[in-house]
This record gives sequence, structure tokens and C-alpha cells, in this order.
Amino acid sequence: MSNTPSSTLLNTRFVRRLGPHHFAHLRACAEGLAIADCARRYLGVEHGHEAITAHRQAVDAVRAVARRRGESAWRLVGLTIRTQAGSARPDLDEFAAAQGLEAFSESEVVKLYAEAFAADRKTARSQRLRERQLALLRRLEGLAAETPQPGDLVAGWFDGVLAAKLVTAGILTLGDLNARVSAGGRWFASLPAVGVAKARGIERHLATLLPRDVQPPRLLFALSRAPALFDAPSPSGASGARAASPSGERVLDDRSQAALARSLLDAGSDLEAVQRWIQARAGSLATATLYRREAHRLLLWLQYERGENGRGATLAQMGVAECSAFMAFLQHIPPRWISRVRAAPGQPGWAPFRGQLSHRSCRQSITIIASLFAWLQSARYLAANPWVLVNQATGDDPGHKMLDTKALSEAAMAEVLRFIDAQAPSPSRARMRFIVRFVEAVGLRSAELLSARLGDLRMEPEGWVMQVHGKGAKNRIAAVPGQALHALEDYLLARGLGSIQAAAPSAPLLAATQDAMAPIGYQALYEHVRGWLAKAVRASSLPANERDRLAGATTHWLRHTFGTRAIARQVPLDVIQAQMGHASIQTTTAIYGRAPIRRRVDELGKAFG
Repeated sequence: MSNTPSSTLLNTRFVRRLGPHHFAHLRACAEGLAIADCARRYLGVEHGHEAITAHRQAVDAVRAVARRRGESAWRLVGLTIRTQAGSARPDLDEFAAAQGLEAFSESEVVKLYAEAFAADRKTARSQRLRERQLALLRRLEGLAAETPQPGDLVAGWFDGVLAAKLVTAGILTLGDLNARVSAGGRWFASLPAVGVAKARGIERHLATLLPRDVQPPRLLFALSRAPALFDAPSPSGASGARAASPSGERVLDDRSQAALARSLLDAGSDLEAVQRWIQARAGSLATATLYRREAHRLLLWLQYERGENGRGATLAQMGVAECSAFMAFLQHIPPRWISRVRAAPGQPGWAPFRGQLSHRSCRQSITIIASLFAWLQSARYLAANPWVLVNQATGDDPGHKMLDTKALSEAAMAEVLRFIDAQAPSPSRARMRFIVRFVEAVGLRSAELLSARLGDLRMEPEGWVMQVHGKGAKNRIAAVPGQALHALEDYLLARGLGSIQAAAPSAPLLAATQDAMAPIGYQALYEHVRGWLAKAVRASSLPANERDRLAGATTHWLRHTFGTRAIARQVPLDVIQAQMGHASIQTTTAIYGRAPIRRRVDELGKAFG
């Protein structure tokens, strides 16, 4: 960028969306700091000539906001207000003694003093003007500053030239950039004219935009690095040149261009279309991660396994044959597509799969891809959906034991509780005991437990209930029986919050061990529960086969424990369905339906016993 012609630089857009960092930059400049230093710190602009342009664009954008808001003092934005440093002023007595004014009255001395230091009045006026300037910036920030989000396009938060490089490399959003940076190594290798120093500047600016606690998890792989991912050549002998462009995006053919002309999407490539689908359809970060993984696997397969002359294929070029071939591919993953080591995307040994897919994972992948094509056809990005012509049924997994559930037996639960109670009192032990007893009695999902607050519980004429924001962003009411209430009361006391009625409604049901009011994340919950259960199982007197079965028990096993326990205690299936938030009773029956089986055994026993 240092050799960019001045005309090009003037046309470069450094400011498209106003964020808190723009206002921080202007406040720092107002305090008298150098524009270049402020731009480097807050705007991610490294070169001085770029800093001046970026500063002017920020000033223009904020002034425009001020004018639209009817701020009469909009000219204060970006105004350089200088104050005279001057020397220290003497006090009044020192001034009178130094000037030989002892015989003058106090009022006369004060008047002469003010005249002698008239320049300080200008300093005071400048200071008041600066305070008005800072107050205006703070007020405008509250009105206009946007908080950058992982799903925001990079073009909104980086200058035009750099954003174009990122998009060309397949990095469309801040979340994509964060995932690439999080992968480590020379993540910037595919960006033209970006070296180590420029990359570190990008990383610093990204950290300013996205605080670490809101960044999405790392992508499983980055499509733009696809040409360097595989050590083994493709079956046709083609090398990484199979990609149609360095970014891994397809150049649209005539058929694709015709569909795009009627498209409802603002997408110029398959990769962009997939991103639009994820943004529109994924209801949670976990779902978005799953969708991205499956779609990128398909795009990589099209790039390396299909097409002619080493150019790969596009989504629009998929027909019935390609759908069938991809299904067969998922059921028998070639060895070169399986990672040999735990490597980040682009590193030696990395591949899109960690092993052969289970029957369930294969079926899930096909379902997701079919829904992608249906959505793209509805959006008129694709002219047709070949998946509707393909038999997507994969049948049932012959190895699945239908009556086996991932649940803790009564004996196993007793051993787990015995182990927990035998440990020294600690915040970790109190939290684990609450999780076990509460989830066993209420049947919440992990995400539901993590998002719950104490204010979600209330006493109704029917008894204690809690409102749950569950799967599919649906609300439901779950009953909270006595076992769960007692566990919660004990946990709140251990956290020093008092009773359910006395504790703050904003308190999370699950809290960090160091802070009673701080919630925890999914990874922390997963590792916490799995670690405790593994230790409890190893220390138990359970039979060896049951210890082996429980070796990988997680939080979700406690939800299944609720379902199996409720069935064993003859709770009606419709009650279990409503409590667990299943969309249909068929789901409940499929997982926990021992009652119909018992009736079938009894009736047939009467006839043929």
C-alpha cells in the first residue's frame, strides 16, 4: 500500500460502517495525540498517508451523522483544538509581591492579575470547547456506532483494497477471517502483497473489532487453501491446479450465470451462496458450524473429484449422477481425504475428514446438503435441485441397538453421587452435584441449561416451572420437581446467593467457579461433566462392561437418563415429550418407547405363551 498512487488512495474507502473504534480514534485525536498513531491503534492503518485519508473519511462520516441528527455543533467533529501550554501561574500573593502591588486593593490586584494572564482565558476557552467536542463524540457514538459481528462482511470494516484481497481469498466475513487467523501459521499466504508485518496489523485490527469472547469457533477447514491441502494427487493426476481460481471459488459457467441473473441472492460464487444460506437458515452458532463444515466438504469434493480438465465443478453442474457419487463417497471416504494428524487447514497432513463417517453422520450430511440445494433453488441461485430425483434414504444402521440408550442406570447414578459426595467441598463439586440432580429430574439440553437464568423459574398455582428457550428457538414450559428444586437451593447456597426467592433473577443457573454471577460456555460444561463422570465411573464398583459403556458419558447422557428414568417410573409418553421439548411424540417413542414394547410383549405372551 505504500506505493499506491495518490489518486487510487483518495478513492479507497477506509470507512464504510461506523464502529466504536472510529469514535475512539476521533477522541484520541481530540486529546491531542498524533493522527498517525491513533489510526494505527484504532483503525488498523499502518502508513501515514493512509492515516490522513482514513481520518478524513471518519470525520466526514461522523459529521454526516451529526448533521442528520440536527446537531448544530457538527463542525466540532474532527476540529483541531490547540491549547497553550504556558508556564505555571503564580498565586495572587506572589504576583502582588513580584509586581510591587502591596499598596493596591485586592480588587485592583485581581484585575491586574487577569490582564497579565489574559492568554490563559484562551486556554480555558479551548478546554471548554474540547470538552464539548468530546461530549458530542460520546453522544454520537451512542446513536450511530455499530458493534462488529462475526457475520459482518469484511468489506464493511476493512479498507476497500484490503477487503478485496480478503474476499478474493474466500474470506468473506469477520468470522471467516477470525477462523483463518485462529488456524495459525502463515494464514495470510494466499493474500497478494500481504507479508508478516501487514498480517500482524490485520490481526491487531481484528482483535479491536471482535473481542475474543464473542469470536466464533475456528472453521474446520478453509476452502481458499484447498489447492495445498492434499499430499496425494487426485486420481486423474491433476495437481492443486484443479481449482478454477486461487481462492477456491468457481468461475460461473453459462448455466450458472443464467440462474444468477434471476437469483434473489447477492452472491457471485458458490462459496458466497453457501454463506448466504448459513446466515439465513442457521439458528445457532453450533448449527452454522455444522452447515459450514458439510457445505465446504461438498465444495472441496466438487473441486477435486468432479469436472473436466482439472477445473472442478460448480453446484449448478451437479446432476443425479453427481448426487449418487457424493453419497457413495461419504459412505467410503478415500484415505487421502482423512487427516493423518491433528493439523490446521493448509498444514501438511490435513484433510477434511477425521475418519470414516458413521451411518448417522452420513445420513445427516446428505440431509443438510439436500436442504442446501432446496434453499438455493428457492432463492433462484440454482435452476434445478437434483436431490429430489435421488433416493436419499440410507436405511437404518444395522449396528444400532434400538433399546440401548446413553443413560446412567440407577446403580450408576448412585455410584456417581457417592463419588461426588466423597470429595472435599469446592465450587466445582457443588456445581457437578447440581448438574447431575437437576438435569436428571428436568431433562434439559446442554444449551438450555447454559442459557437459563434464575428469573426463568417461577412458582405457579400448578407448582414450580421454568420457561425454557429450546431447540429451534422455541419456548416451552418445563416442570421443576422437588429433586431439582432441592439441588438448586443447595447450589445457590454454595454460591453464596441465598434462596431461590432471595437470589438475583439475573443469576445464571450454572456459574463459573470463580464468580457466582458469571455464566459458563458449552466447552467448559462439556469438559467439567465428562471429567467428573469419568473419574466417578473409574472409582465405582460397577461391572466392567458397564464401566466400559459409561467411559464416554457426557452431559447429554443425563438428559437421556431423565427420559429412561421417567419411562421406568411409568410417566406418560406425552408428558415426557412436552418436558423434553420433542417436536413430535414419535421422537419420544423412538428413543424411550419401552412402554409400547412392554405392551406388545404382554399381549403376544397371552396369545402364544
